Amino acid sequence: MSYNAALLELRQMLADTPQHKRATRKKLLGQVDGNNVSFVSYDKRIVDGTFQAYVNDGPVSANVTDLVAGEIEFAAAPDQNSKVTASYYWQWWLDSELITFLNKGAELTGQFNNNIPDKAYLQIEPGLKNAALQFALSVAADSLANYLLTRKHSGEFLLEQDKGTDEGMADVIRAMTDMSSKAYKKAMDLRDDFYKRQGRRNKPSFGYKLPITKKYGPNR
Repeated sequence: MSYNAALLELRQMLADTPQHKRATRKKLLGQVDGNNVSFVSYDKRIVDGTFQAYVNDGPVSANVTDLVAGEIEFAAAPDQNSKVTASYYWQWWLDSELITFLNKGAELTGQFNNNIPDKAYLQIEPGLKNAALQFALSVAADSLANYLLTRKHSGEFLLEQDKGTDEGMADVIRAMTDMSSKAYKKAMDLRDDFYKRQGRRNKPSFGYKLPITKKYGPNR
């Protein structure tokens, strides 16, 4: 048994497969002074093999040196005042992050007591998998909303996102918060229904609340 099927399903639910989000001729961040070859994409977690850089709308050679952080090195420095852009697909989460959310979702079903295994999702009862998946969706969406709430005040956001306004990112934050709330409620219903059908009490016998997750985002 592996995480592969759950990762695919969770990515579909979050609209975060390698084909879901594309940036087209989006501005790269960095000094355009005729000497600088190092730039950064606004979006992080670039999908490998999808990146193409442009200078004044013409394709040029550039290498993505860090897919997670969106760091790019050009073969030749763009001339001063050139328009430097790129097209690529990108994602919100790495597989390792989603696996953490899946394990946390399994923990929240109440199947485990104090001894929660590292790979909890792989050991959960089949009847609780849908509940665990919904809990994982809730934790992932909440994590992203918290990250975006912090990031919208960053220098990158002020330079690039939505042409100086924050309404676009605010819409995403609201959508993620709403998704988290709906997924949490659905997970609770699925979990309680499972325990009722098993002739057990409908809620675990311990204090229950959504955990605090690590801040989302690449190391800087």
